[in-house]
Amino acid sequence: MKTLEKVNYKGFILPLAVGVILWCITPLRPAGLSAPAWEMFAIFVATIVGCITKPLPIGGTTLIGLIVTVLVGLAPIKDIADPKTGKVTTGILSAFSNSASWLIAMAFIMAYGISKTGLGNRIAYWMIKRFGKKSIGIGYAITGLELILGALIPSNSARTGGVVWPVTESISKDYDSYPNDPSRKKIGAYLSFMAFHANILSTALFITGAAPNMVASQMAEQKNYNMTWISWFSAAVVPVLVATIVIPLVIYKIFPPEIKETPNAEKWATDHLKEMGPVTKPEKIMSMVFLLAIILWVLSGVFDIPQLDSTFVAFLAVGLLLLTGVLTMKDALNQTGAWNILIWLSILVFMASKLISFGFIDWFSKTIQTSLHGISWQVVLVVLVILMFYTHYFFASGTAHMTALYLPFLSVAVATGAPLGLSAMLLAFTGAFNASTTHYANGPASILATTGYIKQGEWWKYNFILGIIYLLIFGVIGTLWMKVIGIW
Repeated sequence: MKTLEKVNYKGFILPLAVGVILWCITPLRPAGLSAPAWEMFAIFVATIVGCITKPLPIGGTTLIGLIVTVLVGLAPIKDIADPKTGKVTTGILSAFSNSASWLIAMAFIMAYGISKTGLGNRIAYWMIKRFGKKSIGIGYAITGLELILGALIPSNSARTGGVVWPVTESISKDYDSYPNDPSRKKIGAYLSFMAFHANILSTALFITGAAPNMVASQMAEQKNYNMTWISWFSAAVVPVLVATIVIPLVIYKIFPPEIKETPNAEKWATDHLKEMGPVTKPEKIMSMVFLLAIILWVLSGVFDIPQLDSTFVAFLAVGLLLLTGVLTMKDALNQTGAWNILIWLSILVFMASKLISFGFIDWFSKTIQTSLHGISWQVVLVVLVILMFYTHYFFASGTAHMTALYLPFLSVAVATGAPLGLSAMLLAFTGAFNASTTHYANGPASILATTGYIKQGEWWKYNFILGIIYLLIFGVIGTLWMKVIGIW
């Protein structure tokens, strides 16, 4: 007998209450703000709260928000042009023409090829074989592995859950280090914590490193700042390189493994590579296609060639993988994460654009600018970065956090005189490393904080220390580096 799918109806209570309350006080809205602007704000906030309480998966939650937007008359189904003025009212169907959403959807499909061919595991075993003679060496190997996978796999949760955590767990148990046991401190706790921070670094290095990065790029575009694959990488490479050297050392000092020498790791990796055999033809093709995509992404950021649009490059790569038989159309259609992100990212960006077109963001930035009159932009930007970091304690989703605060914070920074490029990139990077807060900060945190290798108190305590280090590295070194390369 068929039954209905489970729906978390209790999860609707808070977003519905927030939305209704905000909607009902529309007549009491601040001066200078139109009714449609406030009503759109009410729906947007309710949707973001829904992304946190999760009555439905994020794709379903945002879809409900979009439906409400149409039902209350804040957006039509399709674009409508006013016959008198020629002004076009953007319809909801235009939301799904968002290039960034399609880029990351195609990147998800490409990433499946890394898993299907076994290329990701081969890279992991090779890294451990090369650098795994000491426990700190394995820590650096895991970091290097994550940085490589950051360019190949656009989901931070997929990188951790699909490749890095299985490797980390296998090495830990090979040294008789088990979860929920005193032996966890032999090496398992250290490697698990290192894997998490390696994921943070890989997320910060690439614009395709995680969904919140793409949200930031789309929100920045609303303020006429364009983030490309190469511009993001260029801005991130030096602070990430510094953090890649510093973070493993700090973790090794404050949360050290009992086992310092790990000669068995090299043999473990060698044995796994032997089991895999020679590099296969699908792995070779996958490598070449992804290398081609990286080269074209770099060129698209250097030269203004329409055919090298970054989203088209992703389509091209998927097409090549289909033509060569590395992937099938069934493989592509089965990547539910790709199609899910296509829906929710497109909808959230569309709703944010409506806040702009109705004048809410402009009103908000001018209001804050007035209240901060006389305060230097440097102080304002520092405060905004710190707020972007520490307010993540209240969010269980990097995407929801970025969607809720990035554009308003960027607007405030620019309104007080802060350089657009510096503000856009610093706030975007903060949205990547603010996962160094809680055990529920993002997907990788939820995976690695619940393995039994790290106690919750340890997670919060050591992450608090490392969070300060991230703020200093990106805030000081990152700011100076972006000055050198002309971002501001």
